[in-house]
Amino acid sequence: MAKAIKHITAGLLHIEVIGTVPDRPPGRRGRAARSCATSPAQQFYNDKCSWRELELMLAGNFGKHALVLTQTYDNEHLPESKSAANRFFQKFIRKLRAARKLRGAELKYIYVTEGFHEKRENDWLEGDGSLEDRRLHHHVVINTTGIDDLEEIRSLWQGGGYIRAEPLDVHYYRELAKYMTKEAREFGRPKPGERTWRCSRNLQKPQVEYIEIPSDSVTLTPPYGAVDYEPFSEKNPYGYADCIGARYLLFPEREHIAYSYNRLRERKRNTP
Repeated sequence: MAKAIKHITAGLLHIEVIGTVPDRPPGRRGRAARSCATSPAQQFYNDKCSWRELELMLAGNFGKHALVLTQTYDNEHLPESKSAANRFFQKFIRKLRAARKLRGAELKYIYVTEGFHEKRENDWLEGDGSLEDRRLHHHVVINTTGIDDLEEIRSLWQGGGYIRAEPLDVHYYRELAKYMTKEAREFGRPKPGERTWRCSRNLQKPQVEYIEIPSDSVTLTPPYGAVDYEPFSEKNPYGYADCIGARYLLFPEREHIAYSYNRLRERKRNTP
């Protein structure tokens, strides 16, 4: 197996990992039937990859103009189960998609449904309110198309509870992904193999590139313009190999406009 740098690009977010490229036989292989329960080691990686995949999807599809919402229910509209809450939320999404379609706007979203954790005073994204204390509610990341989007969302939400909205901070994709998947790690998944988050079908997937390296002596260095550069070296407690890499944000360069003082004077001279 050849050594390589795995470079993942998702919007502003870049992740580089040094590892080996697995040798795969030619042709597509079908997935084998599930024969036994998931091992603790595999479940560890599943939960970790869940928030990491969510981090990449957030970074690749939502920027500084997106909103992070918490949508709650009052006692009268509180669903009986998570599946019922998901159906209720999908009805809301259909209404919102129809409203945006009328004005030619696209809808992108990612959401999770929670209802197990208790009220916490020092939670990220502010403390949970009374309508989130071991009650079903939704955490949503959604794109915006104009200044009236939030009012439109509030008018279409029929859950009876409040909607808390905060702008998305691109420097905290990882923290947001961990926050949205916390219940799966703390309480387990409702069904084996069920995804911890749901999303619209029009989201862009991250781009993956493998760059082969000649030896193990290659080290990662921050590229020009990298922001929030953070190297990492993780070790799986169940005996898998160490993971060495780095993550950073890379903003696009702004075009420099060249101003000419002589050209400005020339223009004034020719003006009648």
